[in-house]
Amino acid sequence: MHISAKKDDFVAAAVAVSRVISSKTGGSSSSIRLIAENETLILTANDQELAISARIRAEIIVPGSIVVPGRLLGEAARRFPHEDVTLHVMEGRQVLRISSGFSDLELVGMSAAFFPELPDVDGLTVITLPQSQLKSMLRQVGFAMSQDSVRPILTGMLWEYKGNTLRMVAADGTKVASRCEDIAEQDDTAFSLVMPGRTVHELIRLLSDSDDEVQVAVGKSHCLLQMQEIVIVSKLLEGNYINVDQYVPTNFSTIVEIKPKVLLTALDRSSVVTKDALTGIVKFSLDKHVLTIRAQSAELGSHYEEWPVEMTGETLEIYFNIKVLSDIMRSLDYGDATISFTGPFGPAVCRSKVNDKNYWSLIMPVRLS
Repeated sequence: MHISAKKDDFVAAAVAVSRVISSKTGGSSSSIRLIAENETLILTANDQELAISARIRAEIIVPGSIVVPGRLLGEAARRFPHEDVTLHVMEGRQVLRISSGFSDLELVGMSAAFFPELPDVDGLTVITLPQSQLKSMLRQVGFAMSQDSVRPILTGMLWEYKGNTLRMVAADGTKVASRCEDIAEQDDTAFSLVMPGRTVHELIRLLSDSDDEVQVAVGKSHCLLQMQEIVIVSKLLEGNYINVDQYVPTNFSTIVEIKPKVLLTALDRSSVVTKDALTGIVKFSLDKHVLTIRAQSAELGSHYEEWPVEMTGETLEIYFNIKVLSDIMRSLDYGDATISFTGPFGPAVCRSKVNDKNYWSLIMPVRLS
């Protein structure tokens, strides 16, 4: 194999695929495969659960392939000063020589024959939507995925597609988030899948904020997403996701209109006096069109803040985890919002006033002993 490519393109492709690489195991799971053919260099990382492949244009002098240690590849290319890189594998040797300017670096590799192929995605349902739309949906819902592996299904995100509507749902024991969007002129075949949280985070990282399209192909056990020169293939989580709609109340005792950014900055100030950002608690009070928040700890001090709000219904005192409430405020990333309460011990539902039909989140209060 002997090729020449732009350094920036090569580094970007190596970085895109390198997050798949496992640092705990050796062999193919910690490696990147390079294939040079048809004026294209394809870099692929695959740990059997998640695979990412990126392609760049290159001058192919001699086609070929090799597998090299993944983390070393990007680091090596990034350190070269020249704008072009040359990759060369001598015949009969599994050593990749990377050259740029007056610098040469060699990485010991292995034959590409030992690298696992991308899994087949059979029984396809295919939909297409703008990258910016998919990224927005993932960001707005992904924060609610569970970090606790005791219930593995909740560490992922539910995707439901039916009647040209795509819905995403995530939940753990303290919060739920749901968003749906209409996608016109698509495949009529409905599907339901649970995307692993790891894949969701990688998609958020790789998707652009442009209207360039991303194609989603759903099979029985895997999902394939293609965006321009990047392909992602993910194994899906097995099992049935919980029916979150059964936990969403319809009757409320208190409703308040808030500006998410104002509340978020106030919560940020409250977190200063809590001992632990993950377990910090804020008291949330509503009375006579005034919202009051209080936080305190014996070791660090206290914080108090109030401001006028529009509200209807009963007065209320309720306690929330600061981080959970902050995450929900961040998800309401445009315009004013409403928080609807069922009382001091029941769930509260948050909706954006701009997009109240398509997006909602639910938060459970903290019960103090």
